[in-house]
Amino acid sequence: MIRPSATANSARNASAEVGRRRRWRPARDALWRFLEPHLGAGARVAILGAGNADDLPLRRIARRAGSVTLIDLDGVAARSARRRLPWRPRRRVEVIGHDATGGAADRIVLAAAGGAPVAEVIAPETPLPGAPYDLAIGDLLYSQLLYPALVDLEVSEERRSDVLRRHAPPLTRALGARLHASAPTVVHIDDPLAWWDGREQPVALAEILNRADAGDIDGALALVARGIGPTESDPRAALGSLGIPIRATALWRWPFARGVDYLACATLAGE
Repeated sequence: MIRPSATANSARNASAEVGRRRRWRPARDALWRFLEPHLGAGARVAILGAGNADDLPLRRIARRAGSVTLIDLDGVAARSARRRLPWRPRRRVEVIGHDATGGAADRIVLAAAGGAPVAEVIAPETPLPGAPYDLAIGDLLYSQLLYPALVDLEVSEERRSDVLRRHAPPLTRALGARLHASAPTVVHIDDPLAWWDGREQPVALAEILNRADAGDIDGALALVARGIGPTESDPRAALGSLGIPIRATALWRWPFARGVDYLACATLAGE
């Protein structure tokens, strides 16, 4: 069976830059500060899109939680993340290889690459494997549902844009529904903006973070809305369409690669 989404994500996990775990430490610390108040001792936790977990404070999560389930298209990367843990927290972590779109992403990408009209594709909104959980985390997967596979299959930029505009919002909504059907509290982590040489943004990362650090989250998000990014994969928009209230938001710098910065946005939603 051809699985372009899994192939594209596995290739990126396998080519992870040496040294990035050290560079990403401040981002992991920022996520932990956001998660810690909402992670009860002994909680059952699911992390969808865990990948190789370089961006996750996985050791701290596993030490606090009763169990952690890493759910990802790329089971090899998630199992590697589990193996890096010390023995005691490792016992609390299991890995489930799973396509949370139920094959919908692959069907969309293959149709786009074949030049055929891309019909409406329905993704499941049922609970994730192993549910119910106490806390579920959607980890930086929303913008990766279609884009990497479309690029790898050499779909033209114009067609990519059309496919993303039409199909990324319902896929993002379906994943949001699955996460919220699986746990009363969900943290969605996405990457709404990026900066690198040659990529112009109408707003600076420092300006956004200064607003957020001053406690003006609404002002920071207003600046984010002026930027150029994968708005079609915005989990906050999906939450609005699902009628799920947002309880808290945090923003931080994610130093993705040398000379490349992303903005990370964590959104706490649900009960």
